[in-house]
Amino acid sequence: MIYRIKGVAVLYLAAFVASLPLQASEPATTSLRVELTGLASAQGNLYIAVYDSDDTWLGDETVLEQKVVIADARDGELVSAELQLPPGEYALSIFHDSNNNGELDTNFMGIPKEPVALSNNARPKFGAPKYKDAVFTVGSEAVVQQISMEEI
Repeated sequence: MIYRIKGVAVLYLAAFVASLPLQASEPATTSLRVELTGLASAQGNLYIAVYDSDDTWLGDETVLEQKVVIADARDGELVSAELQLPPGEYALSIFHDSNNNGELDTNFMGIPKEPVALSNNARPKFGAPKYKDAVFTVGSEAVVQQISMEEI
């Protein structure tokens, strides 16, 4: 509605809408701190892949991938990375690219030749690691995943 008061148009609806708090168009994110121990060397880089479903687990379809440069780390030192994720369920797959060729080296059977780790320190028993063993929840408060890079 527009009312005219002494020749000045006042648009009450626009003023009301402008006074409403703005809604964020993207969902809020929460900090996920990944703390890694057990690196045998500080050569190469770490690659962290974040998955959000059993259907995509350990495949090419990730929520997020992050490369962590560890050249300045000392052997065996704690290495950490900060990720921002919306609330939900996730699982992490991490590998130490010790020869710095940008990929996870495997043997002829597909078994990793470089150190790998999973969230929750999940360890495969027979066959590929299971999503349900590595899944964790990110809520509204910061989350820390402490993971050991021991060889699986």
